[in-house]
Amino acid sequence: MKSEKSKRVKKVFLIIACIFIIFLAVTFLINKLLLSKEKQMLTEAGYYNPVSVGDYSLNVYDFGNKEGTHTFVGISGRGVYDFSVRMHRFMGGFADDNRIVVVDRPGYGLSDDTKEPLTVESIVDDYRTALINAGIEAPYILLPHSIGSAYATYWVSKYPEEIEGVVFLDGTRLNGKCDLSEGNVIENRAAIAAAQMGLIRLSKSLLLKVEIPGMNYTDEQRKYSEALNLHNRFNYASSYEEEHSNEFCDTAYNEMKQNDVPKVYISSSFAFRTKEEIDEMLEWDKRECEFKGMKQPKFVADVDYIKNYFDTEFQPYIDKLGNCELVLLPGIHCIYDQRPDDVAEIISDFLDRIEEQTE
Repeated sequence: MKSEKSKRVKKVFLIIACIFIIFLAVTFLINKLLLSKEKQMLTEAGYYNPVSVGDYSLNVYDFGNKEGTHTFVGISGRGVYDFSVRMHRFMGGFADDNRIVVVDRPGYGLSDDTKEPLTVESIVDDYRTALINAGIEAPYILLPHSIGSAYATYWVSKYPEEIEGVVFLDGTRLNGKCDLSEGNVIENRAAIAAAQMGLIRLSKSLLLKVEIPGMNYTDEQRKYSEALNLHNRFNYASSYEEEHSNEFCDTAYNEMKQNDVPKVYISSSFAFRTKEEIDEMLEWDKRECEFKGMKQPKFVADVDYIKNYFDTEFQPYIDKLGNCELVLLPGIHCIYDQRPDDVAEIISDFLDRIEEQTE
């Protein structure tokens, strides 16, 4: 009797296992097929331009006037895989007179993944090599967002002759003792496996909701953004960056050298001076989290805390950069999404400042 019951249990488990394996095979094949189609779509739209930097290739998205007055180089924040689409959206007004480039570092956008350990030095060298091999000559105006400021800070400190200016888009504050949240290795490896099997695509298709009010993405921009986010959502290179974010930021801080390269730092996360400004940001953040199917994180800082942190932790970084103007623009961390016109106006004023200093 027990033997028959045991056989039935084993049979049930075997059936379930077979169904699960078939399910994974289907999601894997569908994901592979869709990735191929999406890559073809992005190639036709001009987003995919691989450039070899040695053992792997980085994607270089290049638009605007190739003979323009300035060459902007966008450097994405951590986990922002669709920065080329975002740059096209908020920098479009500068495209007639300037060249605008986004280089995706390893594991981002349409760039290759790598299992090789990364460093701030290697990532900046990759950026520089990709631009040179793509025929895009210095000097550059860097547009770093979030942790991209670590790479930009290192770049402008080591090779100031290559940099015409830097516009920090709410960059990560560097102080030599960064305490960013870092990913768990086991969780990241599980996420990579899930992405490769197509499970991340499946979950995203179930969670993604309507467009965030006020973002004003066109249907094409929304389509390209979703494709880029699915293409490289979880991989070894971006996971390694997440797991070593504090090390990267501290390295950039310790290698800082004050110089006269013009800089402007747009602070949104630490620009709040009234409760109303915080409430407006939280409402935006709520809509963005709903859009991503995420739970909104609790925001515990108040105006007094923000101002104190700004004075004690933030201002010294600005001073150490040298020749850096500070602009307060309260809002979400991706301020160029929420207030693109205001960011564009700040950049326009910055270009006037550069031209005045070079006369």
